[in-house]
Parts: sequence; C-alpha cells; structure tokens
Amino acid sequence: MRNFITTIICVLCLSLVFSCKKNEPSKAAGAPVTIETRSIQKTKGTDCDKQPDSLRTDCAIVDFTLPKLAGTSALAKGVDTWVDNYLLHLINWAIASEDGKAPKTVDDGIKHYFDNHDENAGSISSGQYALTCTNEEVLNDGKYLTLRLNGYAFTGGNRSLDDVAIASFDAKTGKQLTWADLVKDQKALLPIAQAKVKEMREDAFREGFTFDKEEPFALPQAYGLTTDGILMHYTTGEIYQLGGQTEFTVYFNELGNNLKVAAPAVPKEADSDEDVFALYEVKGNDMVIFPFEIEVANSAAADKTLTKKKETLIVSASLWGVPKDPKEKAKGEDGMVSFVDKDIELTGDNRLARFEGLTFNKSLLSKVEDKDIFLLINVFSGRKSSQDNLLTCGILDTKVSQVVNKRFVLGCKLIEEPEKVGPNMVNPLACYALPDFGEAPAGSVSFLVNCDSVGNISFAQSPMKDLDALKATLRPLLKDWQKKDAKNLPGIETEGCMMGNSGAIRDMYDELTAELTGKAKPADKPEETEKTGVKTDTKKDATAKPSTKTDAAAKPTTGKTTSTKSTSSTTTAPTKQAPVKSTKPVVTLKQNGDMLLDGKAVGTFEALRKQLQTALLAQATIPEKVELKTVGETGMGARAEVNSVIAESIKGAKWLRKKAAIATLNTAVGKRLATTTQLELGNYETSGNFAYISAGIKGADGKAVDYSKTDYAKDIAAGKFTEYTVGLLKYENGAWKLLTYNIGTSKPPVDAWVKSYKAPKGLFGKAK
Repeated sequence: MRNFITTIICVLCLSLVFSCKKNEPSKAAGAPVTIETRSIQKTKGTDCDKQPDSLRTDCAIVDFTLPKLAGTSALAKGVDTWVDNYLLHLINWAIASEDGKAPKTVDDGIKHYFDNHDENAGSISSGQYALTCTNEEVLNDGKYLTLRLNGYAFTGGNRSLDDVAIASFDAKTGKQLTWADLVKDQKALLPIAQAKVKEMREDAFREGFTFDKEEPFALPQAYGLTTDGILMHYTTGEIYQLGGQTEFTVYFNELGNNLKVAAPAVPKEADSDEDVFALYEVKGNDMVIFPFEIEVANSAAADKTLTKKKETLIVSASLWGVPKDPKEKAKGEDGMVSFVDKDIELTGDNRLARFEGLTFNKSLLSKVEDKDIFLLINVFSGRKSSQDNLLTCGILDTKVSQVVNKRFVLGCKLIEEPEKVGPNMVNPLACYALPDFGEAPAGSVSFLVNCDSVGNISFAQSPMKDLDALKATLRPLLKDWQKKDAKNLPGIETEGCMMGNSGAIRDMYDELTAELTGKAKPADKPEETEKTGVKTDTKKDATAKPSTKTDAAAKPTTGKTTSTKSTSSTTTAPTKQAPVKSTKPVVTLKQNGDMLLDGKAVGTFEALRKQLQTALLAQATIPEKVELKTVGETGMGARAEVNSVIAESIKGAKWLRKKAAIATLNTAVGKRLATTTQLELGNYETSGNFAYISAGIKGADGKAVDYSKTDYAKDIAAGKFTEYTVGLLKYENGAWKLLTYNIGTSKPPVDAWVKSYKAPKGLFGKAK
C-alpha cells in the first residue's frame, strides 16, 4: 500500500512539474518530409537568346523554382495551394489585373503575363519583363513545415516588386497555421513586433520616422515557426513610409505564455558535423573526400633521366587516423586506423595527379579521435627501368582540411644529385587554390596564401617572416611560369587573412608581377574577394537603357553562383551574401578557455574569426560591436585575445560588404558603357542598409574610357561631363541592390534620391 501511495505522489509531482514548464519543445510527429523541386521556366520573345539582357527589346522571362511534396497528402495539397496563390499574386501585380478579371490558375496567369508583354513589344522596357521565384526550407521537423518564397516581378521602368511569403504548416493535417493558431493574444504581440522594427530600422527612426496613426501597425502577412521563435517579414507595402523590407524573429522566451503551439524541437547535430561536411561529401554510408591535386616539379637532371629511361612517377596518398580506443593503438603494424591508400601513376610529360573520389566507410570516423584525418603524400619513380627508386622527393604530411580544393607542388631530384641542387625537399614548393567541388574550372589558377588568427603569413605550409620573404618565394615560381605561359600568370588569393593583410599581399603581388612583366602596377584596382567561404553571385544585368542621364538599375533576372578569385581581372561581379538574419551574434568565453558563437562551440581563434565574419555578413547592417559574454572567472589576456578577433571580424565583414557594393555599381557602369571598367573610389558612406558611392571611372587598363560611341559624347563635347559616377544602393535579402546611379557627375541629386528612395539625408554628408 505504501508503495502504491508513493507511486501516486510521484506521478502527481511529475504532473505538476511538467504543467509548470512553458514552451516545452515538441517531439516530432515523424520524420522530416521530403521536399522536391517544381520548376516553371518559360520565355517569349524574339531576342531572348540573341542579345544580352541590357540590349533586349522583346523578351519576357518566367523562372520559378518551387517546393513540391510527393504524393497527394493533405500537406502536399496545402503547400501546392499556398504556392499557387502566391504565384498568382506575383502575376496579378505584374499585369495589373483588375478585380474580377484576375487569372484563376498559374498557367492562365502566365499566358496573361505574356499577352501583356506582347502589347508592349518593341518598347525599351519590354525586353526586361521578368517573373522569378525561389524557395527556402526554414523548418522541417516532422511536426511543422515552414517554407519561404522569394518573389520578384519587373515590367519595365521603375515598376518592380520584391516580395516574400512565409508560411507554416501542420505536417499531419496540412493546415496552414494562422496567427490565431500560433499565439493566444495577437494584440499582446504588437508592441513586441513594434520594438523589433525599431531595433532593425533604428536609422529611419533616428531620421524622424514614426508609425502612421491613420494606418495602425499590424502583424505581417509573412510569418512562420522556426526552431528559435516566430519569423516575421514586413514587405515594403506593409509599412510603406518606412521603405524597404524588415525581417526579424520574436524568440520563444519573448513570447512567454502567449505561444499557443508547442515550440519546435531543436535538431540535435553531431559536434563536428560542420567540419565533416566541409571535408567530405556524404553518399549513403560512404564519405567522399573533396578533390585535391599534387604537382611534381623535377630538377632538370631528373626530368632528363626519367625521359631517357621511359620511367614513370608514382604519387602515393595514404589517409589515416588515430584511434579513440587505446587498445586499438596497439593493434596492427602502426596502431593507426587506415582509411584510404591510393597510388596515381604519371606517364610521359604528365606531372599532375588529381585525387578525386577517394571514398571510405562512414563508420570509420567514429573510431578515430579527430574526423579531420591525416594525409601523407610520397612521390617516387615507377621502377620501370630499375628495381630501385631513382628519386628523392619532398613529402606532404598534413590534415585533410589543409589540402581539399588545393594543389600542392612537390619537388623531386635524382638521389645522386647534391643536396643543394634542385627543388626544396622539405616543404611543398607552392600551393594553388582550386575551385570548390562542383564549381566550373577556373580560367587560371591562383597562388593561395594563408594567415593565422594573429596575422602570421604562410605559403605552401611554410611560414613567411614578412612580405619580402613571400615575395622572394613567389618570384622564382613566377619566372618559371613565364617560361611556360608568360601571358597568363597566376592570380593570388588569401585564406584566413584580414583586410589589412589581404590588401598588402595583393599590393605586393601587383608590384612583383609588374616588375617581371614590365607593366605598370594598376592604380587603385578594385579590391578582390577574400576567400572566406562566403559565396558570390554573378548576375546578368537587366538595366534598361534610360532616356535620361539617371541610370535606374533594375533587378537582375537570373544569377549563377560562382567563387570570385583574386586574379588580375578588374571587373568584379555583384556579391550576394548570406540571407539576412535579425539576431546579432554573441560570443561567449568560458572559464576553461572554451569559446562559443551563438551557443555553438568554436575550437580556435581562426574558426571564431571565420564563423563570426560569416555571421556578421548575414546581418542587414553590420554592427559596430559584438557582445562578449563570460562564464566564470576569465583572464584579462584571454578576453583581450577574443576581443581582438571580434574586432578583426567586424572590420573584415565591413570591408567585404563595401567591396560588394563597389562591385555592384561597377558592373552596372561597365555594362552601361559597353566596356570593362574599374572604379576609383571617392566616397563610400553607409546609413542603415543604404550606401552611397562616388567614384572615378577608368577602363580595365587604368586609362580613360572612350566615350565617343556612348550617349555621353555630346555632353563631353559641351564640357558638361565629369568622368565620375554616383550611385545609391540598398542592402536587401543578402545582396546589394542598385537603386539608381548617374554617370558624368560627381554630385548626387540628394533631394530627389531622398524623396524617391527614402534614403536618409545624412547618408550624403557634404555631397549636397
């Protein structure tokens, strides 16, 4: 009886405990749903494939990439209905359909859209008709599904629409969750949303913006559940006078008891999943190592002997790891866990071995201490002419993370050659950057220079004392390259280097190549992209040729993601960064020295710098400060080091954002003038997510542009033209959007731009 009573009391206590818990994460009702892709891609017009975007006069484009669930479940039907309704919203806006005459189906809407274009065929804007839509998966935990649609419509002139739709669905019933489903009291959520808007758009409020009393503030139409809270997105039309779009997350702890549904469970991830995915491609139960290359550079005597004896070269790769279990270390020949052994034989004049598709079973990673396994590269002769190896060669002994998507050059010479003759046998001779796996091959390779968290420089795994040492190392490599291909010298990239180091390295390299080629160093060449893992977006410019001197830039209709390399090219593509997030990153330093970024462990200062810079680039505006929280008693020295990394990350993110803005304006100017240009920066000012740029215009060679065949020839003859451009940009949806720009003047029409684009007056400073 006592046991029974005790049991009842325990049950009651547990019931009381769980009833007092708020926003307890839900258990997923099932596995995440499988989302496929539904594409609608159509064009109509006479010159869609014959002319570049800016010269088209008869082309309309439809490019929809949409989420699609297999089968006929209630969820699949619910998603299809939501997607189709949104597409009809985009189409109806584009064709300005009247109530009662709006198309009822997507196919019918596309037909009306093309008919509308045909009515304007031949006009200067009809070549720019575009309807596009992309999608993102925000949450998919088996219980809830949250999706996002990013829509764009353009029908010429200044008539364009950037729009977003966000919706959450009950995965079991397929019901689209409304505000009434998500929160108990919608009115109680309004002041929280207002405060978030003020936080996100503080510059606008500082300039005097206030909410319109005649149009009361309301909850947005685009919203949905995430693992953190409720994501809200206000379109331009919802807070019209504020201008632009505003997005943020109201976190579950800010909602208190107002949350009506169970909070989605945060997915559990392996501690080093991010590191694993950066090194290997997952294919079922197998892991595939991303490609790397080994080039062999022989001494003259070694090459002569190998050719004479018709001897081959063997490049041998061995990958291994240290076992977790101490008992396993005692087993086998060396006690290590073997992953892959691969030999590549090079014949004839071939000196390049590409290791691609090296595969091992995923279970092996659970047996080793570090998922970043070891790699050993040896090179020797193929023993075709002799049983003995003829060569002594350099080796590469490192981690997989240090070689993927790279090419290392190892030196070899005959065993009997004197020690001081021929290539260095200690470290690799050179390191080149390869395109990330899956990307198109680059036109030419680039040297890759590395920096650590405190700014120390290394090349090909050898530390460089200073830039002079790096210059001395690169000079003979470039001279050898000139003998093979003097016209196409390698470019240069940096990895892990902050703005100051990257700029100094590029300046040094420009001086070195100018010295070797006899060409003058380019003046103020646009900054090239630091290799940070942030991808760029090379887009086709869809700017209509204006009839006035104000060049209004339309949003591009298509885009291709590429990695921007630091080569001698002077035209830089617009840079698209990560989607905008609303929460500022937070760095935490624990008493034991562990560092966390937004609650996730970060192993090294370099990892913190990279990940924090990426997080900062995901912000609508890059903050001046990042909060450093401490747990327990932490040393002053440790805090100073972390704060130094934070400062470098902010500085680097701002530089990348600035470079992207300049590149966006430069692309538009170059296409407008039908030539390759580079901008000599005069002013770069930002306020909130707006940027103002004034810059001189030069050709790719640094010389003056030939305007004789442009619309500006008469202005030049009349003395009314200045070889300058001014532009107004806005950072939206993870990319710079060029709102408008002028060519031929160094003074912007401040009042007009402030009125038309809601740009803050303080942005232009003394430009008035």
